[in-house]
Amino acid sequence: MSNATTTGETLTVLLVDDQPHILTTLTRFLTVKGYAVEIATTVAEAIPLLQQRRINAVILDVRMAPQSGLDLLPIIREDEKLREIPAVVLTGSVLTKEEQTIVARHKAFVFYKPKSYQALTEYLDRVTRRTPSGG
Repeated sequence: MSNATTTGETLTVLLVDDQPHILTTLTRFLTVKGYAVEIATTVAEAIPLLQQRRINAVILDVRMAPQSGLDLLPIIREDEKLREIPAVVLTGSVLTKEEQTIVARHKAFVFYKPKSYQALTEYLDRVTRRTPSGG
């Protein structure tokens, strides 16, 4: 099975999380599924990666310090070059009403840990219009 778009492009996912074990696990899983991965451990690290690299999807954690991953959503959606990037909010806890409002306003998909990573890649394949991932 192909691990790229119909044009042969390898798609890049930006992971924004402050937990090393989550970054390691997701990086391994996404790489096996054919995605290239960029990593940021803070919102401040994520912004230049979004501006300087071709990012096809963003997976961000909600509860990080000093800023929540949700703080990145308006930055993405308000930038003409970035606004169409699919965003996945990764969380291990129930979102507050305020967090749910932010997610809905910025058209992000919520993925609750420890749901199957296979479900995550199926969603990424669909929103990036990539042919189904192998492995």
